[in-house]
Parts: sequence; C-alpha cells; structure tokens
Amino acid sequence: MANKSKKDAAVSNRADLAQHVDTFLKSGGKVQEIPSGVSGQTSTSGPRQIVLSHKTSS
Repeated sequence: MANKSKKDAAVSNRADLAQHVDTFLKSGGKVQEIPSGVSGQTSTSGPRQIVLSHKTSS
C-alpha cells in the first residue's frame, strides 16, 4: 500500500467496505437506520471530563 496514492487507497477501502456490506446482507444481516440526534450513550450521570492529575500548586 506504500506505493498507492491516497485516492487509490480510498477507492480500495470503499470497494472493501462495499464487499463486506454485501456479504453481511447476503448472510441475512440487516441494516438499521438510526434517526439523527439519537445517541448510543446509555448514562449521562457522572463527570464529563477526565482528570489526568490532581497536582496542587505549592
């Protein structure tokens, strides 16, 4: 893949994805369309920021 341009790589990735989706659908898989604005997040409680350290100034 080192010799491929980014465009060639993107086309190849799209073709691979299309093949995987086709195989999935032919094996009985189904695609569910999720409405815009719906989240997979199950819990909104608790802090929303990650604290990496609790350094105090001395």
